[in-house]
Amino acid sequence: MSTAQATDSPARILPRGPGVVWFGASGFVNAFGTGFFYPFALLFFAQLSGLSLSTVGAVLTITALAALPGLPAVGVLIDRFGPRRVLIGAAVLRAGCFVGFVSMHGIVPLALFNIAFAVGNRAEQAAVLPLAVGLAGEGQAGRWLALSRVVFNAGIGAGALVAGLLVVDSPSGFAVLGVANAASFALTALLYLRLSPRVPPAPAAAREAGGAVRGRPWRDTPFLYVAGANAVLRTSILVVETALPVFVLRELALPPWTVSLLFIVNTALLTLLQLPVSRFLERFCPGPVLAVGGCAFAALYVTVVVVGSAPGPVRLWALLAAMTVYTLGEMAVSQAGLVMLTSLPPQPELGSYMAFNQLFAGVGAALAPFVAAVLLESFPAVLWWALTAMSVLAALLILRLPRRLSSQPGETISG
Repeated sequence: MSTAQATDSPARILPRGPGVVWFGASGFVNAFGTGFFYPFALLFFAQLSGLSLSTVGAVLTITALAALPGLPAVGVLIDRFGPRRVLIGAAVLRAGCFVGFVSMHGIVPLALFNIAFAVGNRAEQAAVLPLAVGLAGEGQAGRWLALSRVVFNAGIGAGALVAGLLVVDSPSGFAVLGVANAASFALTALLYLRLSPRVPPAPAAAREAGGAVRGRPWRDTPFLYVAGANAVLRTSILVVETALPVFVLRELALPPWTVSLLFIVNTALLTLLQLPVSRFLERFCPGPVLAVGGCAFAALYVTVVVVGSAPGPVRLWALLAAMTVYTLGEMAVSQAGLVMLTSLPPQPELGSYMAFNQLFAGVGAALAPFVAAVLLESFPAVLWWALTAMSVLAALLILRLPRRLSSQPGETISG
């Protein structure tokens, strides 16, 4: 077997090390519960609280933003007690929130439990990256981070599929949905108990001299560039998830199955190719990879605008091709963004940095539906040109980084 063949073998693509099966299983179960619930979130809260959809939507947005000031404390907890304990606590907290959603009704319980639920979600997203880095062996961090994305996408897709088959649109049906989610998060907590991350190494002297501001991620300029660019690109992904179905059905006048086909292509490619693509990208510098991946998003944004006058079959194939390019860009953005976000901070303070990064992610997640709705209502084409500009802006932010910080190959990053 040639060296090239060995490099691309499944054994070299998959992450290695103790705990990899439990890490993958915990991520899948956690994402499965989220995917099982997410498509029915508005109906779930409206049915069980007795509030209107508009009121529920406002409460969800406000509570998601209200949870963000608590994230610095989450970062301190991750650094002090370790990511595994925070993940267990976040899973138990979210399980308790679903019990509360089912048993206590009205706007006040809805708001209070949603703030707690939002804190739990953000804590989970902040802690899972330090956990992956702590579990990874030398040179394995990139693949463990990629695995976290693979099981997330697979779990979300599987959960949404099962929910579509089993959830009944009734108060009792949504109560069962809530109990099932509580059980999924409780199981996630039990799976986290099986993991034992290694103690992270002390930060290298070169990194200390390179500009990291210990305990103050908001003053670490390179990290701010990466976190800002990553947040812009992740927000644009959320906007696409919200806006593309509406645009395809209303503006392009394509049949509803087109939307399903586009997202099936996206989900299948993300699930099947994320690990091999991430392994391939390890040989390149993560900074330029993130910039190029973000610019690849523009293939979809421009296509949906210019394809409107083409015949139906041409529109469909053009959209499928553009979605494929967009998905490859999404893989590159996901991998390079996670590698840079976890390698730039001083490792003993990785939890604080990841929690601070969740401030960017939380604001983007809260604003994405609002931006999509406003522009789709009044200036649908402008939405896609705005997303194109966002991709270019993110690329420019990354390219402004000093070369020594943005050109470290992903395989050199250790746990």
